[in-house]
Formats: sequence, structure tokens, C-alpha cells
Amino acid sequence: MSEIASLDLDFKTAPNIWKFLQDNSFVRGLMGPVGSGKSYACAAEIMLRAVRQKPSPRDGIRYSRFAVVRNSYPMLRTTTLKTWMELFPENVWGRAHWSPPITHHIKLPSRGDAHGVDCEVIFLALDQPKDVRKLLSLELTGAWINEARELPKAIIDGLSHRVGRYPTKADGGASWRGIWMDSNPMDDDHWYFKLSEGKEAPGGKFAWKFFRQQGGVLEVPESDLPAEPEFNGFTKSAGRWWMTNPVAENLPNLPAGYYDQLVGGKNLDWIRCYAKGEYTFVQEGRPITPEYDDESMSVDGLQFDPSLPLQIGLDFGLTPAAVFGQKHPSGQWRVLHELVTFDMGLERFGNQLKSEIEVMFPKADVIVWGDPAGMQRDQIFEVTAFDHLKTLGLLARPAATNDWKTRREAMAAPMIRYFDKRPGLVIDKKCQRTRKALAGGYYFSRVSMGSGQERFRDVPNKNEHSHVGDAYGYLVLQGEHKRMTKRPMNFAQPPIAKSDFDVFA
Repeated sequence: MSEIASLDLDFKTAPNIWKFLQDNSFVRGLMGPVGSGKSYACAAEIMLRAVRQKPSPRDGIRYSRFAVVRNSYPMLRTTTLKTWMELFPENVWGRAHWSPPITHHIKLPSRGDAHGVDCEVIFLALDQPKDVRKLLSLELTGAWINEARELPKAIIDGLSHRVGRYPTKADGGASWRGIWMDSNPMDDDHWYFKLSEGKEAPGGKFAWKFFRQQGGVLEVPESDLPAEPEFNGFTKSAGRWWMTNPVAENLPNLPAGYYDQLVGGKNLDWIRCYAKGEYTFVQEGRPITPEYDDESMSVDGLQFDPSLPLQIGLDFGLTPAAVFGQKHPSGQWRVLHELVTFDMGLERFGNQLKSEIEVMFPKADVIVWGDPAGMQRDQIFEVTAFDHLKTLGLLARPAATNDWKTRREAMAAPMIRYFDKRPGLVIDKKCQRTRKALAGGYYFSRVSMGSGQERFRDVPNKNEHSHVGDAYGYLVLQGEHKRMTKRPMNFAQPPIAKSDFDVFA
């Protein structure tokens, strides 16, 4: 058909994208730097699958239905839909329905020996609860997850039993079913990393397969630089020299010098993630605790001191977390251990917490501090979270306050104290999630103001790092609260100088 023939899909300069599109694995992932053509390939995959669907025995039309999923409507409209409409403009492929959920129903009639195509594409953002419910009740052929690092694995798990259910048997059934996703690199504790780089990815008939593109830039040692490198295709940023990777994918479709200008003014982690295409933690927004310095405050092999009580900070909810530490007489806090869980109720978490204490800290004098919100009674069982922990043999107490500003100051207080040139907070290096939360994973979201201004929200962003960050806050809050709220000495009568030479005894 003329419309399909006009779709120019040339992947000669993108070998990994070509392999990705030729693969038939049930779940496929494509990761690479910005500008590498990932989104265009994933959008084109919808039509490539639609025209391969076997014709309906009823009318000879190739029926298919796909979901395109993004984490929020602003991102869906400004990035995903923009990419889609560049490939499939409405003046060629038919009008889209722009009221949420946004749909683009492409209908191409049969012509001669060519079968017609009926391809329905539904765009969903998961910041709307109604869209999450709709997503998990759709009858689909396949689904594209755009920017997979921003979505929980539960979405892929839910989609896995919704694909392959359209078209119906009366229309021949789905010739192929599956899920594909694209993403910029993520942190090394992300579910995508664990599946793509480890041994957790399912195999067999419904295998998961992951493809990784070449980085957009290469780091160049100073010893290999020519004279006047800035005039010879090299760019200095974050204290290092960079050059465009000559085998980066999609280069012919990018402006000249795209990656050279991309690295300018960026920090090292940003360059490694978005330009070099490496698994990296990139700080977003404004950190809750900018006072934290992981290099000086994380140490190997912290030991439990049995002469001091073991204190534990708890954050409740369905992503409960616990941070274990001790406060030494000097005032230094030592974080020894962490317990971070996801999708776990309080009873299972309480049992796991009790087991960790018994195994790792036997005979310890344990003091547990929790979120004061845990004092609210459950609407069904009429007990508080603290009451429930007590039935499991864990005596927990509510922390001094739930005031956010007080908690934030308590979290930072040990970080700005030093004892014999040692910081007032040290964390065992194995507590990776706590360290990551304090290093910027737990942050204030940026608010767009325009005119070059930067402002941030007053309350922290809730994400996978916020729960362990709050648990750390409840750990140190009780020990810091008394010092923070201690009143200064009151004078019965303030001393007032009678002249410039008065001296107070």
C-alpha cells in the first residue's frame, strides 16, 4: 500500500535496532543513549507487526490493537506522541482521538491483492488511576513501554496476560503477541538491570531478550589528545575529554556535533547515562540532604557495639523499610544495616524484621522508632501499626514528630558535625539503598517556572528511595530532636552596656 511504502525505515546505521526489530521474543528491551533512534524504532514496530498480522477469514482485514504506555501525560504528549505523529501524521494516516485515553485508529482499505489493515493504537499514561485500571483490562495484540526505567515491573507483569487476546479467534487470532520497551540507562538496582545483566530473565518459548546500543560518546585520555583538542572534534566537560563515538547508532539522522554539544556543562553521571549509555545513578531535582558526602561518609565493615543500644528507624506502608544504627557517646551516628522491601504488608515485614534482628544482632538492646502516622487505627481491624508489631514481639514507639522540616534538619544534623576530623555520620557501604537515597535518590521535584528560574516543591518526591530515606530520618530524629529543641539560657534581665567600656563578669 502507498502509505506503508512511504514509511521510510532505514536501519543500516543502527545494527542493534535492526536486530531488535527482527527478534520475536515475547518481551524485548532496547537501551541506549539519547538520540539513538530507540523511540522511532519502537513506534515503527507497531506498524511492522500490524502488516504481518494474518488476515481475518471474515473480511480479509488484518486486525490488531496495541497499547503505548508512558509514566505521565505530560511526557506522553511532549515525547511519545510527538515521535508517533512524526512517523504517522494525521493527514496521511487518519485523525487521532485526543481526549484521554488518546487513540489513533489507522484503517487502510484492501487494494487488489493487498489486504486491508485495521490497527488501533491506545496511548496511556499511568499517572491516572483510571488508565491503570483500563490498561489491565484491555484486549491487546501487543504493547510498547516507552522509557521503561520510569515504570514499575508490575506494569509489564500485568500486560503479559493482556497481549495476544486481540483479534479474536473469529478474526484469526493474533499471529504474534508480545511486549517491547525502550529506555535510557538506569541505576544498577533497577529491575531492568537485574533482568538484562543477570540471570533472572525468563527463557524458553516466552523468552525475554535485551539489546544494548553503542554509546554516543567515548572518553579520551589526555595522553591521546592532539594539539588544540577543542578545535579537533573533542569536548571537555566534567573535567574530562570526550569525542563522538564514530559507530554510535542513528548519527546520520542527528545534527552535526549533536553529542559534542550534549555533554557540555553536564556532570559526569549525566554524561555517562545519557550520552555514553552506561548504567548510572543520575540525581534528579534537589537532594533532600545535600550535606551528605558518600565518599567520606561511607565505610567498609562497621561493627556492632554490644555496649550500646541498637536503634531502628521504620517507615510503614506497602513499601516498608528499616534502617539499623547506633549513636555513640561522641555523638556520631553509625548506620550498620538496612531492610528495604516492596509490595509487602506489615505482618510479613514485621516477621522479616524480627528475623534480621535475631540473626544479625542477637542479644542486642533494641529500640525501634516508627512513623507517628502508624498510630492511626486500621479501619477494619481497629489496631495501629505499632499494636500489630507488638503482637509479633516488636516493641516500637512513635518518633518525636512527623513535622517534615524538623525531620529534614534532623537527617542533616549529623552530616555537618565532625569528631576528631571524622564525620558525625558514617554508613556501612553495604547499605546501598540508604546511601543512594541520601545522595540524591530522595529529592524535591523541580517545578517549571520559566524565565530561567528554578524552584522546587516543599515536600519530597515519593519514589523507591523515599521510604528508606524516611526510615533513616526516624532513626536519627529521636537522638537529634532533643538537641534541636533545647532552649537557650534565659537571662532574668538582659545585660545592657552603659558605655563602650563596660565589661561583663
